Amino acid sequence: MQTSRKTSFGTWLAFGPAAFSLLIATTAFAQSAGDAQRRISTAEATVMQAIARRDSGMLRKAISDLAPLIEAGLKRKKAGGQVSSCDLAAHSLGFAATALTEAITQRGEPRKLLMSDARDAAADFSKDMAACDVQAGQKIGNHAGVERALRAL
Repeated sequence: MQTSRKTSFGTWLAFGPAAFSLLIATTAFAQSAGDAQRRISTAEATVMQAIARRDSGMLRKAISDLAPLIEAGLKRKKAGGQVSSCDLAAHSLGFAATALTEAITQRGEPRKLLMSDARDAAADFSKDMAACDVQAGQKIGNHAGVERALRAL
């Protein structure tokens, strides 16, 4: 069966708008993932500085910087949408920072349990952030600094 060039060209024209829409959507998603990745990396640096200084105020600031990302991810999940790797990374880092904030104020067994939770969340953050780097189209970085800093405490 032979097709004419007109038919073949017409078929490709029909796919043009769909391909263009897909390209725009993919670019917008990559830009939002890149923005989220940068915001999480900034919060990661703040958390590492706070750990070094044992400053709960800086930890709270990092948590408040992550709050909009975490809330947006929760809204998407409740609406039946997909949760991205960057959403998971923001949640893991926020949980680690929250547990550490509480651990700073505690003594004894409660402190040990909170530190253990913070270390586990930091390990999850490292894995989630590597996936976020890939999703954002960035080179995979080393995000084990929070975990190492927590072990040093």
